[in-house]
Amino acid sequence: MIIAYNQRQKYILAKDAQKNQSYFCPGCREPVMLKVGDVKQKHFAHYSGTLCQTLTENETTAHLSGKMQLAQYLQQFGHVEIEAVIASIQQRPDILLTQGNQKLAIEYQGSPISQKRLMQRNAGYQSCHIKVIWILGETYYHRNLSQKTILKFMAAQQIVFYLSSNQMFVHRHHFIKADFSRVKYTEKCHHDLFIKPLQSLTYQHDVNKQRYKVHSLLMQQRVDKFLINHLYQHNRRLPDAPEWVFQGCTFGLNVANWHFRLLVVLLLEKIGLQHVIKKEKLSQILAQYFLGDDDFKIVQLRQIFCSLENHNFILQQGGYILIRRLPKWLNAK
Repeated sequence: MIIAYNQRQKYILAKDAQKNQSYFCPGCREPVMLKVGDVKQKHFAHYSGTLCQTLTENETTAHLSGKMQLAQYLQQFGHVEIEAVIASIQQRPDILLTQGNQKLAIEYQGSPISQKRLMQRNAGYQSCHIKVIWILGETYYHRNLSQKTILKFMAAQQIVFYLSSNQMFVHRHHFIKADFSRVKYTEKCHHDLFIKPLQSLTYQHDVNKQRYKVHSLLMQQRVDKFLINHLYQHNRRLPDAPEWVFQGCTFGLNVANWHFRLLVVLLLEKIGLQHVIKKEKLSQILAQYFLGDDDFKIVQLRQIFCSLENHNFILQQGGYILIRRLPKWLNAK
């Protein structure tokens, strides 16, 4: 291992350690020895016979260095432990921050982790009333993350990276995903982990371009046949869909924005002009087209309803939605 703590409870990297000092394992708290060789880099090792299940033995230098930097940074907020054992759930967070009676687990993630494993770890912390923050390392930062990966680590509508190479946090907020383009977001580099929300991102739509690209999908037979047949039966053509259909940039959908918005328009038409539907019922119908957890879906659906209301298509009142005006199709009689 390349990290330990000294007699003053300070974490030390092996490269900065002195031979005549005492050091202890961050996991089991047992004494460790500093080894200095001509071939291998300086490192700490347990004494013979010591039983330790600490995870640091298999971690990369970059990950351990970043974890130590985070631990030092977090000391200003309370008592910090690296790889503290939470015996009741047999979990060992990278960093455990204690503030009075409150505990916060910080997971510094640099390697892939499955959705199932992440949810298990979150559930474990939740069972102990411990909040958790997932902070991503540089490996994730330099990748083009998919919507599923972003949503896996998202909390409070943002994801956070820590770049140990320049000791900076990178905050990404306000994710949007227009059709035929990559995920976009606002980003800010900061020395602090806890910052105020960033200003939202604006997106300029080229409706005609979007309409043309959807028409190309239709010509390539890459549009759901059931949807095409439904439109045909009602004397409708996909390229003639209302302008609102092609203005979407909602993040976290499991279908294209134009597809989702077209379904919304068809649903409003089915409910009928001047008719009312419970907001909860409409939300349940539309939520199935979103990825992410329930809190995320609530936020995204709220934005959809606001867009419909801003276009004067609906009126929200209490727990109900009134259909005030239906989106107009091109070439409509």
